[in-house]
Amino acid sequence: MLCYENTISQLNFIEPQSLCDYDLINEVASSEDLASILTTLLFDDTLSSNLKKQIKQQLRVLKASKRN
Repeated sequence: MLCYENTISQLNFIEPQSLCDYDLINEVASSEDLASILTTLLFDDTLSSNLKKQIKQQLRVLKASKRN
């Protein structure tokens, strides 16, 4: 079982609704392919424009951190 209080800060804009959500968020956040996962989410028509905006912002942060 993962530690729910330590949700990876890279995905702190996502509000988990259940304990399973915490597990999924932690698994995705620790993935080596986080940028690809977030990019794929942008194609989901069910996401709100606000959430898509936050995903784009996080992708910029990830891209900038890779440069440094």
